[in-house]
Amino acid sequence: MNEIKNIVQKDAFAKFLGIKILSIGEGTATAEMTITKDHLNGACTAHGGAIFSLGDTVFGAASNTREGLAMAINVSISFFKAITEGKLTAVAEEISLHKKLATYIVRIFDDKSKIIALFQGTVYRKEYKEGFDR
Repeated sequence: MNEIKNIVQKDAFAKFLGIKILSIGEGTATAEMTITKDHLNGACTAHGGAIFSLGDTVFGAASNTREGLAMAINVSISFFKAITEGKLTAVAEEISLHKKLATYIVRIFDDKSKIIALFQGTVYRKEYKEGFDR
């Protein structure tokens, strides 16, 4: 699991956004991101793209805890509450695992443990090819 955490921590975009992986387990992962002024949109609320990126990062971490390489084929997000500051925590959970497809739910919470968004993603699970360096 440390291998996956190290790979995600090398993600330049996630690093730029301040996303930190807190934990990774089989089919699960948790990450956090502190909202700064750089994450705000023109309406002075957290940009949906920043929140989506937090969900996508933890989804990628959770989906790659299994054998092979998981590549996203479909994702969506629903936003429930606008925020302007604080720390967000994203928790990914595997809800369906098959040989070629797996589906995950990511719940994104504010620093008061209120859900602010729900991210859903499906991955295609590829086998490793020789020479592929994870």
